[in-house]
Amino acid sequence: MLKYIGIGTEFFHELIENNCYYVDKTPLIRTVFKESATNAFLIMRPRRFGKTLTMSTFYDFLFLNIENPGDVSLQEKWFKDTKIFEDKEFCSEYMGKFPVIFMSFKTIVHQNFNDAYNQFATLIYRLALQFEYLSASKELSDKQKEQYANLSNYEKLTDRTNKSYLTGSLQTLSCLLEAHHKIKPIILIDEYDVPIAKAAYHGYYDEMIDLISPFYNDTLKTNTYLGRAVLTGCLRAAKESIFTGLNNLMVCSILDSGKKDISQGIGFTKEETHEVLSYYGFTDYYDEVKNNYDGYHFGTTHMYCPWDVMSFCNDNYEKLSENKNLIQAGNYWINTSGNDVIEEFMGFIEPEDVDLMQDLLDGKSITAEVRAALCYGDLQNHDINDFWTLLLYTGYLTFDPTYRSSKKNEYSLYIPNEEIRDCFRDKILAFFKTNSVMKTSTGELVKVLFEGDAEKVQDNLNTLLGKYVSIRDFSVNAPKENYYHGFMNGLLVNGTSLIAEQKSNFESGNGYIDLIIKSLKNRGVIVIMELKQTSDENEDKVLIAQDAVEQIIQKKYADPYIKRNDIKAVLTYGICFCKKECAVVGKKLK
Repeated sequence: MLKYIGIGTEFFHELIENNCYYVDKTPLIRTVFKESATNAFLIMRPRRFGKTLTMSTFYDFLFLNIENPGDVSLQEKWFKDTKIFEDKEFCSEYMGKFPVIFMSFKTIVHQNFNDAYNQFATLIYRLALQFEYLSASKELSDKQKEQYANLSNYEKLTDRTNKSYLTGSLQTLSCLLEAHHKIKPIILIDEYDVPIAKAAYHGYYDEMIDLISPFYNDTLKTNTYLGRAVLTGCLRAAKESIFTGLNNLMVCSILDSGKKDISQGIGFTKEETHEVLSYYGFTDYYDEVKNNYDGYHFGTTHMYCPWDVMSFCNDNYEKLSENKNLIQAGNYWINTSGNDVIEEFMGFIEPEDVDLMQDLLDGKSITAEVRAALCYGDLQNHDINDFWTLLLYTGYLTFDPTYRSSKKNEYSLYIPNEEIRDCFRDKILAFFKTNSVMKTSTGELVKVLFEGDAEKVQDNLNTLLGKYVSIRDFSVNAPKENYYHGFMNGLLVNGTSLIAEQKSNFESGNGYIDLIIKSLKNRGVIVIMELKQTSDENEDKVLIAQDAVEQIIQKKYADPYIKRNDIKAVLTYGICFCKKECAVVGKKLK
């Protein structure tokens, strides 16, 4: 009987006990805990590459049996068929030998700081209860037992007047564990950056940094009781100063080329993917899996997303014997990604950057500066390099490790595979489909643009502005005209079933057309748009829109199309935006 496919199982011992397929990554245990002099690791990988499973594997191998410290029977049962078990000397020294503090921050995703703080306290409270034996330990002094009592006191952990109970919690727990076991404990923190990311998105970033910076400082920098620590996340986020002065932190990002053992330790290599597909009978489908799920680079190592490969096998296994024609490579990753980066930036990127997004969708590469230590707090500035960096670290993009540039930190970026291309496209489209009214209005907008009805164009745009711009912050660094340019570009992407061709900032006549679209159903119909913006609500938006139409005429934007025999109609629109409203003036030139 074939092994089960443990979709959604994030704990090593559960995979083994449930007879699930496991790609053996256990040599990473030795790499991290023995073959490096550092005592603090930060491993950065995109979501769904197995970070939590990796941390669980570390825990299951290392944790000490509290009731019977010499008993490693569980580890022997779980790891007996793995590569690490062949190293008897290492197992004798490390397997089942350490008190381990293991926690995940992936649940701190709240919309306000109060709820996030309380969830943080809840995690620490539940963690402390796992070590309840410390309350009666003969190795601890009365003062140390009192410290443990504070750790397991939920009211004190949620007390905002004395945050030290919370920020110093792991240092305190480390001290107590070392005092009891006479062994320095190991700390494992999964998804360490989720609280920061969510705080930045929901607007309480500064408050979260004030809490989490001293927490990590006490846990990693000033913690003399720490044996070794491993953190996982998507971004390094060092500019937040949460790791200031931590000289012994080894950062293992997707860009690092000198850490091959770690690069191969999370995710599936080409050979491992072949083995999985062969085991479940999908040898003939390797090319399809490769096209849809391959393409990532961690350093110079070529990697596949484990979630995708295993989901493909799980989804299609029964079809092998029932109907092979039904086998297909589905999109599994998009439904697991919790970041809102595209939505966050779409309204603020400049026209040339919209064109770069289109280049990516067209299968091309772009060159961009990658911020090695991206600060979540900087995202509010909507710098396009932060956008590309975030897409790289979260898995929407990958990089070419062979690309060489004279500019520091410049990389060649591209969409890694067909699944992510679909995800990328769907995220953009979904941004403009937040409800059925917007969807209907967008389709209607494109339709009336090609019909030459300026009044209806204005009505549709005002509906969309009311639905979308009402949640946007206008205090941005980029020119507001660029904001509306990106807004219009995104709306037109949503109407691709009616559009044969769409160009942005396109050279024509004696200047550059803001937006130009060609009808798919009414062949030979061209729409040219000139966009304007005013922040003064008392200014006459209609006059500004009329001036925009005159600009199209004076700069001869439409002349090349008017002269063409295959173009039967040229429709122009001047559009003036003011906050959540607009005025539209139209003129037919052919």
